[in-house]
Amino acid sequence: MNAPAPRFSGKVADRYCIVSISCGRDHSLALLDSGKAIGWGGDGSGRIPSNTVEYCSTASPNTSAVELNTQRRLSSVAAGDGISLGITAQHQVVVWGATAVGIGGQLDAIAPASPRVVADLEDVCAIATADFLFGAIDAAGRVHTWGLNSEGAVGRPTAQLNALPGPVASLPAAKHLAVGKGYMLAVTHCGELYSWGTNAAGQLGLGHLAAAATPQQMQFKLSLRSVSAGASHVLAVSAEGEVFAWGSNHHGQLGRQKPAYSTSPLSVELPEPAQSVEAGMHFSLALGESGRVYSWGWNAYGQLGLNDADDRRLAVRMSDLQQVQSIAAGETHAVALTPGGLFGWGNNASGQIGVSDHRRQLRPNHFFPST
Repeated sequence: MNAPAPRFSGKVADRYCIVSISCGRDHSLALLDSGKAIGWGGDGSGRIPSNTVEYCSTASPNTSAVELNTQRRLSSVAAGDGISLGITAQHQVVVWGATAVGIGGQLDAIAPASPRVVADLEDVCAIATADFLFGAIDAAGRVHTWGLNSEGAVGRPTAQLNALPGPVASLPAAKHLAVGKGYMLAVTHCGELYSWGTNAAGQLGLGHLAAAATPQQMQFKLSLRSVSAGASHVLAVSAEGEVFAWGSNHHGQLGRQKPAYSTSPLSVELPEPAQSVEAGMHFSLALGESGRVYSWGWNAYGQLGLNDADDRRLAVRMSDLQQVQSIAAGETHAVALTPGGLFGWGNNASGQIGVSDHRRQLRPNHFFPST
């Protein structure tokens, strides 16, 4: 029987040294410069499921920070659909959380709060995950994928529906990877973009709606810095800070009134260049060079942080946030890192934004470190 995951008990100085954040389906993670990882919310947060109300109950979720049970120093974390990934100081990939499908069909390879090494992956420098689909980039730029392989989501020939890790041979060396609901995108060292997997809303950006079982190069004229994948739409930021979007637009997540979807990139109007972008389920966030945050798209849970629940089809500045250092979007919630700690907004039914009120939060709430 697993022991309860410990509540976070780091020194005061440690609590301010957050180096990265990540949001999954209904949990959030923060990585400290000490190599510790802490989490909030449901499966994948490091909280151990229990029949008792105190630790992990849907009826009364715990909102305190939980420190991950690991002796390994982590250099990166990625939150997914009930499962999280990490990179250790030895450049191995570790996994923890809970899922009915496992990884490669192996349920016993996943522990709720104690990270376990994923076999056959070495020298890893980047990771990404979403909806039972996983990816990693090694030091040579090779992309490795695993998980549910519907419509060619892993981007390589395999007869397995729930595939074990394997390299994607047809890709140039990559520097950035994004995973959506049944599809992936990779940015190469040259700034080129490749995509593969499901494509019903044009989220592969290939000019059509046909799925792709192997990586296809997008005809993008600009060098890209990074991409972020939502359920069925994609955001990209160029080396110059321009933001582009494509895929589904049924909630305005492409930052414009029409069309209903786009199979090729459309520019998003922002008042300043962007540092980074984050795609949630059907909503979008951009972090400007000034440290301001802009949001647009679906807003039923208040995930746009604008103090209401109305969708937006044009980017709007979040007036409650400033001096933001990084942002992360989950399925229906989001988190921002500032010099004063973490702020969260949107869905909090599982305690994923760490505040005691489990109703949706329509504006950013300061939740870590606690005051």
